[in-house]
Amino acid sequence: MCDKLPKNFNDEAAVFAKENGGLIGLSGGRDSVALLLMLKQVLKFPHLAACHVNHCIRGTEADADEQFCADLCKRLDVPFFCKRVDVPALAEQTGMSLEEAARAARYQAFAENQSGCFIVLAHHADDQAETVLFNMARGATGPRGMRAIDTKRGILRPLLNVTRREITDWLVARGETWRDDSTNAIADVTRNRLRHEVLPLLNDALGRDVTPTLCRAASLFHETHDALSEAIHALPTLDPQGRLYLPFVLQQSTALRKAIIHDYLRSRGVPNLSEATVLAVDAILPPGAEHSRICLPGGILAIRHHKRLELQWPEGR
Repeated sequence: MCDKLPKNFNDEAAVFAKENGGLIGLSGGRDSVALLLMLKQVLKFPHLAACHVNHCIRGTEADADEQFCADLCKRLDVPFFCKRVDVPALAEQTGMSLEEAARAARYQAFAENQSGCFIVLAHHADDQAETVLFNMARGATGPRGMRAIDTKRGILRPLLNVTRREITDWLVARGETWRDDSTNAIADVTRNRLRHEVLPLLNDALGRDVTPTLCRAASLFHETHDALSEAIHALPTLDPQGRLYLPFVLQQSTALRKAIIHDYLRSRGVPNLSEATVLAVDAILPPGAEHSRICLPGGILAIRHHKRLELQWPEGR
């Protein structure tokens, strides 16, 4: 039995799960199965649980995934939580795509069973490469990827620098099985096309595997972003009530002003931030601007008054 972890396994992320407890998002696929086995059998973490979401998309195949996860957790003596969500119905009701609705259902299930511990997800290096390409293609940000340690959201990703091939080899060496989601092989979803078409073409064009490069780009992006955020927080950008202090902000260059606005909106949880949103907020900041308020993603209002910018959340938030 192979008890050696992959070389790029993130020990620091795993320590957070050991010290605070971890709820693993368990789909039954190779990645989450490997993650559960690594934490439970190799690292022998004492406080682990697993959460599976049956999306009710693939009928008996999805039911078999659910049973596989339940059996695995029983074998490992890991508490198992399962939630069934009619994702097609949820997508129709909300106007979300199936991908978006499935993701929302998973994170809702994780939140319901989190109980103060960290959510531990099995995203790996290939997922990170796809995320970087996706974000760059959207044009809303640079090569931003996922974080291995996201304490603000309570999420850990110990496998983020481990490749899918390494995960597969690790499981095979242990004689373990997993479930394959047949929809992952269908190239009619954006991320699947990135995985099966775009990344192989990039590899072929450049004559090498671009996944490590894209992962490194994401890491450097986050380092730069964190450094900029730290520098912004040292500036007098806020008043004592935490509102954006416009006399100072308006004195700054366009680039720094945009960075300040982006950091302010992001730190307060405004979703789906884009450059267009930042520019729209920037346009209402001057005292003589035509408008003094704008609606942001999530139904949030950005309002300028008395040399301040503040956010007004919709009812129920």
